[in-house]
Amino acid sequence: MKKSHQKILQELKNYLEQNPTLRFNQALFNLQINQKAELDNKVETNPYLRDNYIDSDSEVISRIHHQLEWFKLQEKVNKAVLKSSNLKGQTVNERLFLTGLTDDFEKFKKSNKEYARFILEQLKVDTPSINKILNTEKNRYD
Repeated sequence: MKKSHQKILQELKNYLEQNPTLRFNQALFNLQINQKAELDNKVETNPYLRDNYIDSDSEVISRIHHQLEWFKLQEKVNKAVLKSSNLKGQTVNERLFLTGLTDDFEKFKKSNKEYARFILEQLKVDTPSINKILNTEKNRYD
C-alpha cells in the first residue's frame, strides 16, 4: 500500500470515528471522495456519481482536506455566533471582533472568498455589503 493510500484511509477512519452515525457511503460523499457528476443541464437532483477513475491520490487527499477545513470553519463560525449576544447594530468589524472571527475572515478574504462570504453571511451582514467587502481593493468594512 502506498503512503497516499494510507493517508486517505486514515482521514476516512478519523472522520468516521468523529461521525459514527454516518453510513460509509455518506462519509465518502461528504469528504468528496465520490462526487456528483456535473451534467450539461446542471440539474441539482443529479443522481449519478462522477467517474473518478482518473483522479490521482493527491487530488483525493486535497479534496478531503478542503472538505475537512470547510466543516471545521462551519462549526467554528456557528459556535462563535451562538455564543455572541445580539450583533444587530454592530459594524462588520465589531461583529468579527466580538465573535473572534477577525483572523479567520482576513485569512479567507485573501485565500478563499467563498469561506469569507460564509463568515459574513453567518454574521448577518447584508448581501450588498458582502459584495462590496469582498470585491473592493480598499477593504474598510466598518
